[in-house]
Amino acid sequence: MPRASELRALQQLHGQLAEALAQGDWTRIGEIDGLIRSCLQLLAGLPTLSDEVREARRRLQQLHGQARVACAEECERVRQMLLRHLEYAEGRSAYLRVDQFQGGR
Repeated sequence: MPRASELRALQQLHGQLAEALAQGDWTRIGEIDGLIRSCLQLLAGLPTLSDEVREARRRLQQLHGQARVACAEECERVRQMLLRHLEYAEGRSAYLRVDQFQGGR
């Protein structure tokens, strides 16, 4: 990553992550997560970072934390929904009632 683009790269990742988070685009968030990893690895190889770059990295880290919380909440929401589908399977209940009524034939 050219030195002049460090700040811009972090700002772009922040904007992309903010947009994906606002849209609830979990696939895109996963893609951006990988881009963040790559960017941070490149930054770690630099001898120094400017104050602006460190602040942009801190802001991205904060937003990334919010995205992780949102993803965990979405996972729990989906898990609960799937459990409800399993627990209240109307079709399964109907089969059981019909089988009981017909004597298991």
